[in-house]
Order: sequence, then structure tokens, then C-alpha cells
Amino acid sequence: MKTLKHKKLLAFGGFGLGVLLLTSCTANFCSPTDQSAMAYPYDQGVTVYVSKSEYEALKNDATTKKVIEFEESMSADLIANGLPTVAGAAYLDADGNVLNENVYKYVPLTVAEGEAPVFKLSTVSSNKYKGFLKDFVAAAEKAGYAVPSLYYYTAIDDYVLKAATTEYFVCKSSPDFIYATSADFYNRFPSFESELAGVLAGSEKIEFGDKVVVNPYFSADPDFADSEFEASQSILRQRGKVKFTGHKLQDNGSLDRPFCGHIETWDDELRAKALQGCDYLGAFDIPTVDYLNYYKAQISARVNAVRSCIATRDGYFGHYGTNADWRVSIESKDWGYAWKKGFLEGLLVYPVTWLLDTMAFSFDASLSGMGQIWALVIVTLIVRGLLLAVSWRSTVDNQKMQALQPEIAKLQQKYPNANTNQSDKQRLSQEQMMLYKRHGIKPFRQIIFMIIQFPVFISVWAGLQGSAALSTGEFLNMRLSDNINTILFNTTGTWYANTHGWWTALVLFILMAGSQVMTMVLPRLLAKKSTKNVSKLAKSQTNNTMKFMSYGLIIFTIIMGFFLPSAMGIYWLIGGLISMAQTLITQALMAKARKGKK
Repeated sequence: MKTLKHKKLLAFGGFGLGVLLLTSCTANFCSPTDQSAMAYPYDQGVTVYVSKSEYEALKNDATTKKVIEFEESMSADLIANGLPTVAGAAYLDADGNVLNENVYKYVPLTVAEGEAPVFKLSTVSSNKYKGFLKDFVAAAEKAGYAVPSLYYYTAIDDYVLKAATTEYFVCKSSPDFIYATSADFYNRFPSFESELAGVLAGSEKIEFGDKVVVNPYFSADPDFADSEFEASQSILRQRGKVKFTGHKLQDNGSLDRPFCGHIETWDDELRAKALQGCDYLGAFDIPTVDYLNYYKAQISARVNAVRSCIATRDGYFGHYGTNADWRVSIESKDWGYAWKKGFLEGLLVYPVTWLLDTMAFSFDASLSGMGQIWALVIVTLIVRGLLLAVSWRSTVDNQKMQALQPEIAKLQQKYPNANTNQSDKQRLSQEQMMLYKRHGIKPFRQIIFMIIQFPVFISVWAGLQGSAALSTGEFLNMRLSDNINTILFNTTGTWYANTHGWWTALVLFILMAGSQVMTMVLPRLLAKKSTKNVSKLAKSQTNNTMKFMSYGLIIFTIIMGFFLPSAMGIYWLIGGLISMAQTLITQALMAKARKGKK
């Protein structure tokens, strides 16, 4: 008996592991450009950009004044050595001349009372630093890596701003322009000098109209989810991803686009200048190859976990960044791209997402949330309807087998030693097959349907998980891209007031779990009437394995549903309701057929 139980546990565990593995076996549609766009909201550096008037106003505070004056003194030496500055005007040419009078920068620092500022990563107080980058630096130090200086990070911020600005203006007139090195900014800025002079910081409460700003948010250094500028208006919002792109010409003439390729180029430039003997940039202030590889691995792990890159049109999608409030640009994917990813991707995954996207944009072009819900309902109905057409005979067979449980129980009573006696086992099997044949049941039909259903299940899962449209928008404050468990454990804000969709996620989880439980239990409840007169021994012999598998699947479904994105939870809820209706309709039709025969 123990051996049998162990086998059942192993079988159930193997089934669950197989589902988990297979549901992750479809390809990730995210391109390197998509991943670069996703990465920047998590690491926006340490530098804060403000207007000139705000910059001067900051000096009214004694502590901030001390910090800014210290950083300005550093910048004077840096300009003399041809290096990026830390504080002051954000846009300078190669000789240190100011190109824009509107945008200024500095790095907020925590200063102990009565002491001079200490320019180290441990003293940085900017909110944009308090996310991925701060956690990464702490992890790198703990792992024993040599962490670069704070100045290194400010220099990278300067490189990013100039690269993003160059791409922002030049790509409008030359879409095929490729930013390669920092020299491109100095070589190209004469072509957009007048436009650059009018760029604003984007941190003052004024009417911006169609003016171009630097900051992605209305606040210079937002401490939580804040209103963000349209991508067409903000330089860093649209082009900050240049930090994680790169372009290198290979010996064979091909163009390579390595992740963080620009950072590697900028590191080489800084390393060369470090040899000139600047006080603020030494050889040990620049990251080692091991540190950079560790950084790339960590930021890549963050974005590689994202699969919602199947977009049928170019646009800005998702919830990214420390505050999960930043939509990023995702490249559109066509059917040819999907076929290159794999057979299932082209045959099923992309068509499912295309249908969902088409419906979602038709209902609500802004993808605010409700349009995606209606799209989910329609796609679920279509997919389940097609599966029902294929599986109807298999479903009828299954219902007939439930109805025949009393007959099967009598056969098992006739051969009580079938579990140990091979001859009885063979006779029992033969009589069961004869019983099935008399009632037109073909058990093999169910196996065929499972073979068909499983890749469809995987593909629909991958299509919904990969949909860029579903990664955007909210429903009753519940983000469709967030996992249900993440929403339930989000205690920030007024959770009891459903600020982040806590109650919505709880109700969804209860309904989804309930529908899945009823989907599995309902056929057995309906068949119970027909087996109520069968002896308990016969019932246990007949139903023990089925009970074990049913309860095991219920537990597995509930646990798995807890970690689903909320959009998938809605899909499961709709699917469960359809399955329940299918069971009731099938039972009613079979009961009518039996009544007609009598």
C-alpha cells in the first residue's frame, strides 16, 4: 500500500514538474532593443537634473549648498582634464562651454552635521539610486567585487545624457543613425544646436506644451510613482535605453549590438583618461571586467524574466522600474519573426497574441485595462470553443465512463484480487473494454485529445504571458501584468482602500480557485447519484485513484494560480466557468438521451 502511495506521489509530482517545465519551454520574444528599454527604468544612475532657477534655489539650504559647492569645485578640475562634470550646467562642449542654460545637474548627498561632504556611493541620497543600483552595489560589495567610485557613475550618467540627446534629435532626421562613441555628440550637436539650447529640465511646474525636456517625470527625483512625460517629449524617457545598447563594427564588417556595449566603450575612454593622473579618476575607480560582467548578469536577469514582448504594433507598454510605473518602447513583431522563434510560436503563440492585441486595441486604444478584459473574454471563448469542437467526443466518453461507475464497480467486486492476481487483472481489463465497446466508448480518444490539448494549453499560456498589451493597464487598480501573490502582499499605500488592487486580486483568486475546483469536482458530484447504491468497498476500489488525482490537481492548480499574472488568473476564471457549463450541458444531453432510450 505504501509503495502504491509513493508511486502516486511521484506521478503527481512528475506531472506538476512537467507542466512547469513545458509552460516555460516556448521562446522569449524580447529583442535586445526591448531588453535595453526595460533595463533603463531600473538603473537611471545617480544624477538629478533640475532647472537653473531650482539649482540656485537649492543653495538656500546650508547643507545642499555645501554639497553643490563641493561638487562644483570637483567639476572645475574635471573640465581641466577633459572629463565629465558632476554639478553645474548639464550640457557642455568638449572645451567646457555651456550649450544649454536651462538644464543643471548635481548628485544629492547625505552630509553629517558639521562635516564636509563625502563623495561616496554610501552617501548618495537621490531617490533614483534607491532601487536596483543601490541593491546591486551592496550585493557586489558582499560578493567581494571591487566597486567603482561614485564619480564613475556620474560620468556614465553624463555619457548617457549626451548619447540619448544625440539619438533623440538626430534620429528624427536620420532614422538609420547609429550612435557609436561620445565623439558623436560633439560631431553632431551643431546640427541640432538651436534645438538643444531650448531643452528644459522638466522639473518645474510650468506649461511645457510641445517643448522637449530631459527628465522622464514631472519631479526631478520622484520618490514614488509620479506622472511621467510622453515619450515623444522626454529625452531620457525615449532614448535612455542607449545606456544598455551598443554598436561595434566587427572585423568581417558586420555590426554587433552587445548588451551594455556603450558602457564598455565609455569605460575604455575613462580608463584612458585615468592614466592622465586626474585626482578624481584613478585606475581603481573604473569597474573591472569581473564587476561589469556581474552587473550585466544582474540587470539581464531582471529583464530576462520579462516575456511580455509580443507586440503587433510599435508602442509603449508595461509597468517597469523601481516603482513599476514606466511604460517602455517594445518593437512590433510579425508572423515571420514568430516562425523564426519556433514551430509552436509561429503556429499558435503569435496568432493568439495577435487576436488578443487586435481585440484589446479595438475596445480601448489607450489600453487602460477594461479593453484587455473584454479581449480576454473573447479570446478565451474562441480558444475554448475550438477545443470543444475537437474534444466533444472525448468529453462525452468521459461522462459516459462516469455514468458506468456502478457497472465497473460490480466488475471489480467480481475480481477482488485483480491487484495481485495477473489472470484476474487481465479478465477485469477485458470485461471493462467490452463494457466500453457496448456503450460506444473509446478511451484512446481521450489520450489523443490530451496530446492535442497540451501544446494548445502551452501556446495559449505563452501567448497571454508574452502579450505586450496585457502587460499594460489596470482593472480596479489591479495591474494585469503583476502576479496575484505580488499584489496581495503589496502593503504600500492604503491597501485596505484597494490602492494597488489588493481586494481585486483577492476576489479574483478566490473566484479563480473556486472555478477550477468546481471544474474538477462537478463531474464527480453529478455522477455520485448513480453510485450511491454501490458498496463502499467497490466505491473505494473504483474512485480512490481518481480522488487522489482530482484533489492533487486541485491543490496544484490553486498553488499555481497564486503565482499567476492577474491577466492569466482572469483567463483561468473564464475557462473554469466555460468548463462548468460544458459539463452541465453534456450531462443534460446524456440524461435526455438515456431517457429517450428507456
